[in-house]
Amino acid sequence: MLLKALLSAPETLREMQPAARAYLFGSACMGAASAVTMTFLARWLNLLEHTKTEIGTFQSLDSWGKVAVALPAAFVLARRPARGVFVASALISGLVYFFLPFLPSLEWMYVANFIAGLAMTVHYVAIAPFLFRHTRDEDRAAVFSLAEAARTLAAVAGAGIAGFSVAWLTVPLGGEAAATSAVVSGAGAFALLGALFYARIHDPEPSMLGGQRILPAVRSHVGLLARFAAPQFLIATGAGFCIPFLPTYFQERFAVPADGWGYLFASGQVLMTFGFLLTPVALQRFGFVKSMVLIELASLPFFVMLAFTTSLPIAMFAFLMRGALMNATHPILKNLMMQATPAGVREVQTGVNATLWGVGWVVGPLLAGRVLDTTGNDYSILMLTTVGFYATAALLTFLLLRSVEARVAGEVSERRLQRAIA
Repeated sequence: MLLKALLSAPETLREMQPAARAYLFGSACMGAASAVTMTFLARWLNLLEHTKTEIGTFQSLDSWGKVAVALPAAFVLARRPARGVFVASALISGLVYFFLPFLPSLEWMYVANFIAGLAMTVHYVAIAPFLFRHTRDEDRAAVFSLAEAARTLAAVAGAGIAGFSVAWLTVPLGGEAAATSAVVSGAGAFALLGALFYARIHDPEPSMLGGQRILPAVRSHVGLLARFAAPQFLIATGAGFCIPFLPTYFQERFAVPADGWGYLFASGQVLMTFGFLLTPVALQRFGFVKSMVLIELASLPFFVMLAFTTSLPIAMFAFLMRGALMNATHPILKNLMMQATPAGVREVQTGVNATLWGVGWVVGPLLAGRVLDTTGNDYSILMLTTVGFYATAALLTFLLLRSVEARVAGEVSERRLQRAIA
Protein backbone atom coordinates (compact mmCIF):
# COMPACT_ATOMS: atom_id res chain seq x y z
CA MET A 1 0.00 0.00 0.00
CA LEU A 2 2.79 2.41 0.90
CA LEU A 3 4.71 1.64 -2.32
CA LYS A 4 1.56 2.25 -4.37
CA ALA A 5 0.99 5.58 -2.63
CA LEU A 6 4.59 6.67 -3.22
CA LEU A 7 4.53 5.68 -6.90
CA SER A 8 1.28 7.54 -7.52
CA ALA A 9 2.57 10.82 -6.02
CA PRO A 10 4.47 12.03 -9.16
CA GLU A 11 1.43 11.36 -11.36
CA THR A 12 -0.79 13.28 -8.94
CA LEU A 13 1.68 16.19 -9.03
CA ARG A 14 1.70 16.25 -12.85
CA GLU A 15 -2.08 16.23 -13.08
CA MET A 16 -2.59 18.98 -10.50
CA GLN A 17 -3.84 22.34 -11.71
CA PRO A 18 -1.04 24.97 -11.91
CA ALA A 19 -2.46 27.01 -9.03
CA ALA A 20 -2.54 23.96 -6.76
CA ARG A 21 1.00 23.03 -7.80
CA ALA A 22 2.30 26.52 -6.98
CA TYR A 23 0.56 26.29 -3.62
CA LEU A 24 2.29 22.96 -3.00
CA PHE A 25 5.78 24.48 -3.28
CA GLY A 26 4.88 27.52 -1.20
CA SER A 27 3.33 25.31 1.44
CA ALA A 28 6.50 23.22 1.56
CA CYS A 29 8.49 26.34 2.44
CA MET A 30 5.99 27.25 5.15
CA GLY A 31 6.22 23.71 6.49
CA ALA A 32 9.99 24.00 6.80
CA ALA A 33 9.66 27.31 8.66
CA SER A 34 7.02 25.93 11.02
CA ALA A 35 9.14 22.85 11.73
CA VAL A 36 12.07 24.95 12.89
CA THR A 37 9.97 27.05 15.26
CA MET A 38 7.93 24.09 16.52
CA THR A 39 11.10 22.10 17.15
CA PHE A 40 13.20 24.71 18.90
CA LEU A 41 11.15 27.62 20.30
CA ALA A 42 10.17 25.90 23.56
CA ARG A 43 13.66 24.44 23.96
CA TRP A 44 15.20 27.87 23.31
CA LEU A 45 13.04 29.55 25.96
CA ASN A 46 13.93 26.75 28.36
CA LEU A 47 17.63 27.40 27.72
CA LEU A 48 17.01 31.05 28.53
CA GLU A 49 15.70 29.81 31.92
CA HIS A 50 12.12 30.92 31.53
CA THR A 51 9.58 29.05 33.66
CA LYS A 52 7.24 26.46 32.16
CA THR A 53 4.36 28.85 32.82
CA GLU A 54 6.13 31.54 30.77
CA ILE A 55 6.83 29.03 28.00
CA GLY A 56 3.19 27.95 28.03
CA THR A 57 2.06 31.58 27.88
CA PHE A 58 4.37 32.19 24.91
CA GLN A 59 2.98 29.15 23.10
CA SER A 60 -0.59 30.17 23.87
CA LEU A 61 -0.09 33.67 22.38
CA ASP A 62 0.24 32.07 18.95
CA SER A 63 -3.15 30.49 19.57
CA TRP A 64 -4.67 33.76 20.76
CA GLY A 65 -3.79 34.99 17.28
CA LYS A 66 -5.81 32.11 15.86
CA VAL A 67 -8.78 32.95 18.04
CA ALA A 68 -8.67 36.64 17.13
CA VAL A 69 -8.48 36.33 13.36
CA ALA A 70 -9.91 32.98 12.22
CA LEU A 71 -13.57 33.95 11.83
CA PRO A 72 -12.95 37.46 10.40
CA ALA A 73 -10.52 35.90 7.94
CA ALA A 74 -13.12 33.31 6.95
CA PHE A 75 -15.67 35.98 6.01
CA VAL A 76 -13.07 37.91 4.01
CA LEU A 77 -11.87 34.78 2.21
CA ALA A 78 -15.43 33.88 1.25
CA ARG A 79 -15.28 36.86 -1.14
CA ARG A 80 -11.59 37.18 -2.06
CA PRO A 81 -9.04 35.20 -4.09
CA ALA A 82 -6.46 33.33 -2.04
CA ARG A 83 -3.18 34.46 -3.63
CA GLY A 84 -2.85 37.73 -1.73
CA VAL A 85 -3.71 35.98 1.52
CA PHE A 86 -1.03 33.34 1.02
CA VAL A 87 1.61 35.92 0.08
CA ALA A 88 0.84 38.25 2.99
CA SER A 89 0.79 35.39 5.50
CA ALA A 90 4.17 34.12 4.33
CA LEU A 91 5.74 37.59 4.40
CA ILE A 92 4.43 38.47 7.87
CA SER A 93 5.33 35.15 9.49
CA GLY A 94 8.76 35.21 7.83
CA LEU A 95 9.56 38.67 9.17
CA VAL A 96 8.28 37.80 12.65
CA TYR A 97 10.43 34.67 12.89
CA PHE A 98 13.47 36.53 11.56
CA PHE A 99 13.29 39.30 14.17
CA LEU A 100 11.98 37.22 17.10
CA PRO A 101 15.37 36.46 18.73
CA PHE A 102 16.40 40.12 18.57
CA LEU A 103 13.46 41.44 20.59
CA PRO A 104 14.43 43.08 23.89
CA SER A 105 12.09 41.29 26.31
CA LEU A 106 9.78 38.33 26.77
CA GLU A 107 6.78 40.66 26.52
CA TRP A 108 7.82 41.72 23.02
CA MET A 109 8.24 38.07 22.09
CA TYR A 110 4.70 37.46 23.31
CA VAL A 111 3.47 40.14 20.91
CA ALA A 112 5.52 38.73 18.04
CA ASN A 113 4.19 35.22 18.54
CA PHE A 114 0.65 36.60 18.63
CA ILE A 115 1.25 38.26 15.24
CA ALA A 116 2.72 35.02 13.86
CA GLY A 117 -0.43 33.26 15.02
CA LEU A 118 -2.56 35.77 13.13
CA ALA A 119 -0.61 35.25 9.91
CA MET A 120 -0.46 31.46 10.07
CA THR A 121 -4.17 31.19 10.86
CA VAL A 122 -5.24 33.25 7.87
CA HIS A 123 -3.00 30.98 5.81
CA TYR A 124 -4.62 27.88 7.31
CA VAL A 125 -8.19 29.08 6.76
CA ALA A 126 -7.49 29.66 3.07
CA ILE A 127 -5.97 26.24 2.31
CA ALA A 128 -8.82 23.73 2.19
CA PRO A 129 -11.33 25.88 0.23
CA PHE A 130 -8.56 26.84 -2.22
CA LEU A 131 -7.59 23.21 -2.85
CA PHE A 132 -11.24 22.22 -3.15
CA ARG A 133 -11.76 24.78 -5.93
CA HIS A 134 -8.68 23.57 -7.80
CA THR A 135 -9.33 19.80 -7.69
CA ARG A 136 -11.81 17.33 -9.15
CA ASP A 137 -13.88 14.81 -7.21
CA GLU A 138 -11.87 11.86 -8.48
CA ASP A 139 -8.42 13.18 -7.51
CA ARG A 140 -9.32 15.28 -4.45
CA ALA A 141 -8.26 12.68 -1.87
CA ALA A 142 -4.87 12.25 -3.53
CA VAL A 143 -4.27 16.00 -3.82
CA PHE A 144 -5.24 16.72 -0.21
CA SER A 145 -2.95 13.96 1.05
CA LEU A 146 -0.09 15.04 -1.25
CA ALA A 147 -0.43 18.64 -0.05
CA GLU A 148 -0.06 17.53 3.56
CA ALA A 149 2.78 15.16 2.66
CA ALA A 150 4.76 17.82 0.77
CA ARG A 151 4.51 20.27 3.66
CA THR A 152 5.54 17.59 6.12
CA LEU A 153 8.41 16.31 3.98
CA ALA A 154 9.74 19.86 3.81
CA ALA A 155 9.46 19.96 7.59
CA VAL A 156 11.84 16.98 7.67
CA ALA A 157 14.46 19.07 5.90
CA GLY A 158 13.74 22.09 8.08
CA ALA A 159 14.02 20.21 11.36
CA GLY A 160 17.09 18.26 10.26
CA ILE A 161 18.91 21.37 9.05
CA ALA A 162 17.94 23.22 12.22
CA GLY A 163 19.21 20.47 14.53
CA PHE A 164 22.51 20.21 12.65
CA SER A 165 22.89 23.99 12.59
CA VAL A 166 22.35 24.37 16.34
CA ALA A 167 25.02 21.75 17.06
CA TRP A 168 27.40 23.29 14.50
CA LEU A 169 26.96 26.87 15.77
CA THR A 170 27.03 26.14 19.51
CA VAL A 171 30.81 26.53 19.93
CA PRO A 172 31.33 29.48 17.52
CA LEU A 173 28.45 31.44 19.06
CA GLY A 174 29.31 30.64 22.66
CA GLY A 175 26.48 28.34 23.69
CA GLU A 176 23.38 26.45 22.65
CA ALA A 177 21.03 29.33 23.48
CA ALA A 178 22.81 31.70 21.09
CA ALA A 179 22.99 29.02 18.39
CA THR A 180 19.27 28.31 18.72
CA SER A 181 18.51 32.03 18.47
CA ALA A 182 20.31 32.17 15.13
CA VAL A 183 18.49 29.11 13.83
CA VAL A 184 15.06 30.44 14.86
CA SER A 185 15.86 33.66 13.02
CA GLY A 186 16.87 31.66 9.96
CA ALA A 187 13.45 30.00 9.89
CA GLY A 188 12.07 33.27 8.58
CA ALA A 189 13.96 32.75 5.32
CA PHE A 190 11.93 29.63 4.55
CA ALA A 191 8.64 31.51 4.94
CA LEU A 192 9.85 34.42 2.80
CA LEU A 193 10.79 31.96 0.05
CA GLY A 194 7.26 30.57 0.27
CA ALA A 195 5.88 34.02 -0.56
CA LEU A 196 7.68 33.88 -3.93
CA PHE A 197 5.93 30.63 -4.85
CA TYR A 198 2.57 31.90 -3.65
CA ALA A 199 2.92 34.96 -5.86
CA ARG A 200 2.76 32.62 -8.89
CA ILE A 201 -0.73 31.39 -8.00
CA HIS A 202 -3.48 32.35 -10.43
CA ASP A 203 -6.69 32.34 -8.41
CA PRO A 204 -9.06 34.97 -9.84
CA GLU A 205 -12.16 33.14 -8.72
CA PRO A 206 -13.76 34.62 -5.60
CA SER A 207 -14.79 32.05 -3.03
CA MET A 208 -18.30 31.40 -4.25
CA LEU A 209 -20.71 33.71 -2.41
CA GLY A 210 -21.25 37.43 -2.22
CA GLY A 211 -21.10 38.99 1.22
CA GLN A 212 -24.83 39.54 1.52
CA ARG A 213 -25.53 35.79 1.37
CA ILE A 214 -22.83 34.49 3.70
CA LEU A 215 -24.55 35.05 7.05
CA PRO A 216 -27.86 33.45 6.03
CA ALA A 217 -25.95 30.48 4.62
CA VAL A 218 -23.97 30.13 7.84
CA ARG A 219 -27.09 30.35 10.01
CA SER A 220 -28.77 27.61 8.02
CA HIS A 221 -25.79 25.27 8.52
CA VAL A 222 -24.91 25.91 12.18
CA GLY A 223 -25.54 22.27 13.05
CA LEU A 224 -23.12 21.07 10.38
CA LEU A 225 -20.47 23.54 11.54
CA ALA A 226 -20.82 22.25 15.11
CA ARG A 227 -20.55 18.59 14.05
CA PHE A 228 -17.10 19.19 12.62
CA ALA A 229 -15.95 21.69 15.24
CA ALA A 230 -16.76 19.83 18.48
CA PRO A 231 -14.34 16.88 18.04
CA GLN A 232 -11.62 19.21 16.75
CA PHE A 233 -11.88 21.39 19.85
CA LEU A 234 -11.22 18.37 22.07
CA ILE A 235 -8.30 17.25 19.91
CA ALA A 236 -6.86 20.77 19.99
CA THR A 237 -7.09 21.00 23.76
CA GLY A 238 -5.45 17.61 24.19
CA ALA A 239 -2.73 18.47 21.70
CA GLY A 240 -2.12 21.84 23.33
CA PHE A 241 -1.74 20.13 26.68
CA CYS A 242 1.28 18.06 25.68
CA ILE A 243 2.75 18.85 22.24
CA PRO A 244 4.25 22.28 23.12
CA PHE A 245 6.25 20.61 25.90
CA LEU A 246 7.56 17.59 23.98
CA PRO A 247 10.88 19.41 23.33
CA THR A 248 11.38 19.98 27.06
CA TYR A 249 10.14 16.44 27.82
CA PHE A 250 13.01 14.94 25.82
CA GLN A 251 15.43 17.61 27.04
CA GLU A 252 14.73 17.05 30.75
CA ARG A 253 13.76 13.37 31.02
CA PHE A 254 16.39 12.00 28.63
CA ALA A 255 18.92 14.87 28.19
CA VAL A 256 18.52 14.70 24.40
CA PRO A 257 20.87 17.28 22.80
CA ALA A 258 19.71 19.86 20.26
CA ASP A 259 20.89 17.99 17.16
CA GLY A 260 19.40 14.73 18.46
CA TRP A 261 16.04 16.41 19.03
CA GLY A 262 16.14 17.95 15.56
CA TYR A 263 16.81 14.59 13.94
CA LEU A 264 14.12 12.92 16.03
CA PHE A 265 11.59 15.55 15.01
CA ALA A 266 12.65 15.16 11.36
CA SER A 267 12.19 11.40 11.60
CA GLY A 268 8.70 11.99 12.93
CA GLN A 269 7.94 14.15 9.92
CA VAL A 270 9.06 11.33 7.60
CA LEU A 271 6.58 8.94 9.21
CA MET A 272 3.89 11.61 9.07
CA THR A 273 4.55 11.96 5.34
CA PHE A 274 4.01 8.23 4.83
CA GLY A 275 0.82 8.49 6.88
CA PHE A 276 -0.50 11.29 4.71
CA LEU A 277 0.26 9.38 1.50
CA LEU A 278 -1.61 6.34 2.82
CA THR A 279 -4.82 8.23 3.59
CA PRO A 280 -6.36 7.64 0.12
CA VAL A 281 -5.88 3.90 0.71
CA ALA A 282 -7.53 4.15 4.13
CA LEU A 283 -10.42 6.09 2.62
CA GLN A 284 -11.03 3.43 -0.01
CA ARG A 285 -11.10 0.67 2.60
CA PHE A 286 -12.81 2.26 5.61
CA GLY A 287 -14.39 5.52 4.49
CA PHE A 288 -13.97 8.92 6.12
CA VAL A 289 -15.30 8.44 9.64
CA LYS A 290 -14.01 4.94 10.36
CA SER A 291 -10.56 5.94 9.09
CA MET A 292 -10.40 8.94 11.43
CA VAL A 293 -11.69 7.05 14.47
CA LEU A 294 -9.43 4.03 13.99
CA ILE A 295 -6.36 6.22 13.47
CA GLU A 296 -7.14 8.36 16.53
CA LEU A 297 -7.67 5.35 18.78
CA ALA A 298 -4.53 3.64 17.49
CA SER A 299 -2.42 6.60 18.68
CA LEU A 300 -3.52 6.42 22.33
CA PRO A 301 -1.22 3.59 23.55
CA PHE A 302 1.79 5.61 22.44
CA PHE A 303 0.83 8.52 24.70
CA VAL A 304 0.66 6.06 27.59
CA MET A 305 4.13 4.83 26.69
CA LEU A 306 5.44 8.41 26.69
CA ALA A 307 3.85 9.00 30.08
CA PHE A 308 5.61 6.21 31.93
CA THR A 309 8.72 5.08 30.06
CA THR A 310 12.22 5.86 31.27
CA SER A 311 13.77 4.26 28.18
CA LEU A 312 14.83 6.68 25.45
CA PRO A 313 14.38 4.15 22.59
CA ILE A 314 10.82 3.40 23.74
CA ALA A 315 10.06 7.11 24.09
CA MET A 316 11.44 7.79 20.61
CA PHE A 317 9.35 4.98 19.11
CA ALA A 318 6.21 6.22 20.87
CA PHE A 319 6.87 9.81 19.77
CA LEU A 320 7.29 8.77 16.14
CA MET A 321 4.18 6.58 16.03
CA ARG A 322 2.03 9.15 17.86
CA GLY A 323 2.87 11.86 15.35
CA ALA A 324 2.38 9.64 12.31
CA LEU A 325 -1.04 8.44 13.45
CA MET A 326 -2.67 11.57 14.84
CA ASN A 327 -1.66 13.81 11.96
CA ALA A 328 -2.80 11.30 9.33
CA THR A 329 -6.40 12.32 10.02
CA HIS A 330 -5.90 15.91 8.78
CA PRO A 331 -6.33 15.38 5.01
CA ILE A 332 -9.24 13.00 5.66
CA LEU A 333 -11.04 15.57 7.79
CA LYS A 334 -10.38 18.43 5.35
CA ASN A 335 -11.62 16.38 2.41
CA LEU A 336 -14.86 15.38 4.13
CA MET A 337 -15.38 18.87 5.54
CA MET A 338 -15.07 20.56 2.14
CA GLN A 339 -17.34 18.03 0.43
CA ALA A 340 -20.01 18.24 3.14
CA THR A 341 -20.02 22.03 3.48
CA PRO A 342 -21.86 24.04 0.81
CA ALA A 343 -20.26 26.75 -1.29
CA GLY A 344 -19.79 29.98 0.62
CA VAL A 345 -19.70 28.26 4.00
CA ARG A 346 -16.45 26.35 3.48
CA GLU A 347 -14.23 29.23 4.57
CA VAL A 348 -16.44 29.81 7.60
CA GLN A 349 -16.19 26.11 8.50
CA THR A 350 -12.40 26.25 8.42
CA GLY A 351 -12.55 29.52 10.35
CA VAL A 352 -14.72 28.01 13.08
CA ASN A 353 -12.39 25.01 13.33
CA ALA A 354 -9.34 27.27 13.48
CA THR A 355 -10.95 29.41 16.18
CA LEU A 356 -11.75 26.43 18.39
CA TRP A 357 -8.35 24.93 17.64
CA GLY A 358 -6.85 28.20 18.81
CA VAL A 359 -8.94 28.18 22.00
CA GLY A 360 -7.76 24.64 22.71
CA TRP A 361 -4.14 25.65 22.23
CA VAL A 362 -4.65 28.70 24.45
CA VAL A 363 -6.05 26.62 27.29
CA GLY A 364 -3.76 23.60 26.88
CA PRO A 365 -0.28 25.19 27.13
CA LEU A 366 -1.31 27.55 29.94
CA LEU A 367 -2.67 24.72 32.10
CA ALA A 368 0.13 22.34 31.18
CA GLY A 369 2.82 24.87 32.07
CA ARG A 370 1.28 25.38 35.49
CA VAL A 371 0.95 21.62 36.00
CA LEU A 372 4.66 21.15 35.26
CA ASP A 373 5.68 24.00 37.55
CA THR A 374 3.57 22.72 40.46
CA THR A 375 4.34 18.99 40.11
CA GLY A 376 8.08 19.11 39.56
CA ASN A 377 7.81 18.47 35.82
CA ASP A 378 5.52 15.42 35.96
CA TYR A 379 4.99 14.89 32.24
CA SER A 380 2.84 11.80 32.78
CA ILE A 381 -0.09 14.02 33.79
CA LEU A 382 0.15 15.83 30.46
CA MET A 383 0.21 12.62 28.41
CA LEU A 384 -2.68 10.94 30.23
CA THR A 385 -4.84 14.05 30.04
CA THR A 386 -4.27 14.11 26.29
CA VAL A 387 -5.38 10.46 26.07
CA GLY A 388 -8.68 11.40 27.71
CA PHE A 389 -9.31 14.28 25.31
CA TYR A 390 -8.42 12.21 22.22
CA ALA A 391 -10.58 9.24 23.22
CA THR A 392 -13.58 11.51 23.75
CA ALA A 393 -12.92 13.21 20.41
CA ALA A 394 -12.87 9.86 18.61
CA LEU A 395 -16.24 8.96 20.12
CA LEU A 396 -17.74 12.31 19.08
CA THR A 397 -16.33 11.95 15.57
CA PHE A 398 -18.09 8.61 15.20
CA LEU A 399 -21.40 9.85 16.61
CA LEU A 400 -21.57 13.21 14.83
CA LEU A 401 -20.10 12.58 11.38
CA ARG A 402 -21.51 9.20 10.27
CA SER A 403 -24.66 10.77 8.84
CA VAL A 404 -22.61 13.52 7.18
CA GLU A 405 -20.45 10.94 5.43
CA ALA A 406 -23.52 9.06 4.16
CA ARG A 407 -24.95 12.26 2.67
CA VAL A 408 -21.65 13.14 0.98
CA ALA A 409 -21.35 9.66 -0.54
CA GLY A 410 -24.81 10.01 -2.07
CA GLU A 411 -24.04 13.45 -3.51
CA VAL A 412 -20.74 12.31 -5.05
CA SER A 413 -22.42 9.29 -6.67
CA GLU A 414 -25.12 11.53 -8.11
CA ARG A 415 -22.57 13.95 -9.60
CA ARG A 416 -20.65 11.11 -11.22
CA LEU A 417 -23.85 9.68 -12.66
CA GLN A 418 -24.82 13.05 -14.12
CA ARG A 419 -21.38 13.45 -15.73
CA ALA A 420 -21.63 9.95 -17.20
CA ILE A 421 -25.05 10.73 -18.68
CA ALA A 422 -23.83 14.04 -20.08
